[in-house]
Amino acid sequence: MSQKERKKFEEEWEELSTKKEVLRIWKTGEIHSVDEDYYDDYIINTVRELHNERKDKEFIKSARVIGQVVGYLNQYIGDLYIEYRIRHLIMNGVFEIQGVPKAMRFYSVKLY
Repeated sequence: MSQKERKKFEEEWEELSTKKEVLRIWKTGEIHSVDEDYYDDYIINTVRELHNERKDKEFIKSARVIGQVVGYLNQYIGDLYIEYRIRHLIMNGVFEIQGVPKAMRFYSVKLY
C-alpha cells in the first residue's frame, strides 16, 4: 500500500470515528453510516417470507431468521447485530417471542 493510499484510509477512519451512527455499510465503493434500524424492514420481510414457506404461521427459531438475514445480505453484518435488532423489534411489538432470549437458539419469533 502506498503512503497516499494509507493516508486516505487514515482520513476516512478519522471522519467515520466522529459519527454517532452505530452501523456502517459498504455502498458504491465507500463506507456510509446509516441509522441503526436500516435493516429492520429486511428482517421483518425475511420473517414474513419464512412464514409464507410454511402452512401455518408458527414460531421460527431466531437463529434461523438471523442465518437467513446474514446469508442473503450483500454486506457483512454480524449475527449479534441482527439479533440486537430482532430483540428491539420484539420490544416494539413487531414480533411475538416464545422462549428465553438468553441466546439466539433459545427463543423463537413470529409476526404479530
